[in-house]
Amino acid sequence: MQHIIVKGEFAIERKICLQTDPLPYAICLCPYSLTSHSLTSKSVALKDMSEMTDKFECLIQGLMDAEHGVVENFISPQLVATLRANLLARLAAGEMIQAGVGQDNSFQQNNEVRRDQISWIEDDQTDRGEEEYFRLLWDFLGYLNQTCYTGLNAFESHYANYDPGSFYRKHRDQFKVDSGRKFSVVLYLNDLWLEAEGGQLIIYRKDDQVMVSPEGGKVVFFRSDVNEHEVLPATRARMSIAGWMKQVH
Repeated sequence: MQHIIVKGEFAIERKICLQTDPLPYAICLCPYSLTSHSLTSKSVALKDMSEMTDKFECLIQGLMDAEHGVVENFISPQLVATLRANLLARLAAGEMIQAGVGQDNSFQQNNEVRRDQISWIEDDQTDRGEEEYFRLLWDFLGYLNQTCYTGLNAFESHYANYDPGSFYRKHRDQFKVDSGRKFSVVLYLNDLWLEAEGGQLIIYRKDDQVMVSPEGGKVVFFRSDVNEHEVLPATRARMSIAGWMKQVH
């Protein structure tokens, strides 16, 4: 079964993936009109909305076809540099804390599982770079709701710094007692990353696995509740923003 989504003067065919999940990610709307205000009330004024829409479509199509979407240069090099500087400033100020596993009463630090340092990004902050990042991700969230019936209504994210040799073992992003996280979005902030430096993200798919190198500006998109993944050690500091699109009742 296929649905056709009209976009401008051309159409995109999408296969419908039947699932038992109440939020099937591949069920999409019929023809829609794209405007900056129709996506979300927090929509950022982009110079070329069609270019960002193409990037959103690439992430969604990648998720449907390969269980993960990847877009190079998702944001500008200037914004990458700004967000990287913010992470380094937090690190220098001692605001990056040792990450843990679990939630609430089950939370614990475990260096055998993960060794990254994190700092949560508040949605009401005043930093212009973080504001642009948040608005762009809210645009993507709104686009998912409009085109895929995802029912998302919340977003959270944090900076993540991996010192040389640090890692995060195989895991899923959705908590056992909280199913709110639906989609994971990782934005890399590294400058001039080389493949030989390591730090790849391994995403475990149904029948195999794929490795993604953490070049600055790249975004990776996958299901929080489906795909296990891990971060391999690197030979130098590895920086990113990890985010989750959620459904909160």
